[in-house]
Amino acid sequence: MVRLSATEVARNFSAVMNRVGAGEEIEIVRNGAPIAELRPPSKPHGISGSALKTMMAHRSHLDGDFARDVGAAGRDIWPAADQWPAS
Repeated sequence: MVRLSATEVARNFSAVMNRVGAGEEIEIVRNGAPIAELRPPSKPHGISGSALKTMMAHRSHLDGDFARDVGAAGRDIWPAADQWPAS
């Protein structure tokens, strides 16, 4: 585990988060004493879209109500394609 001062973490927050995201564990110290540890989550939260697609492809039967519910949820979560601003 890497030890960094709280000041180093504050000055390089984005880089520290990238290191943690890559799997590194970091102990944060203040005046030489540990005050916190940063580490990646122990397990992923949720599932990826591709994993959901694979899981759904292996289901023997999905009724029409389910398909409508999934479609409605998608419309509630993501804006329509034409709602994104042009660049």
